[in-house]
Amino acid sequence: MSHGPGAVEAVVELRADGGTRLDALREWCAGRGLSVLPMAAGALVTGPAARFREAFGHGPVDASGAEALPVPDGLREAVRSVTVLPVPEPHSPDD
Repeated sequence: MSHGPGAVEAVVELRADGGTRLDALREWCAGRGLSVLPMAAGALVTGPAARFREAFGHGPVDASGAEALPVPDGLREAVRSVTVLPVPEPHSPDD
C-alpha cells in the first residue's frame, strides 16, 4: 500500500462503534486522495505527502519517532487519535 517516496503513513484510532466510524474515516479520506487500510483497533491511512499535508496540516516526520496530530474537525466524532509514523531510512544491502 506504499505510495513511494514522499508517502506518509498514520495510525488512526477510532472511537467506539468501529464499523460506522471506519466508514466515516474512509469517506473523509477518499475525498482527500488518501487510502485507508482497516486494522484491529483502527486504521492505517496512507497517501502522498502533499495530500496528507492538505488533509491533516502535516507531512512526513523523520525516522526518530512517531508524532501525534490534532484530529481534524471533520473526523472528531469518528476518530480518537492520529499518529504519523516515522519515515523509514533506506538501508544498503550490507546492513
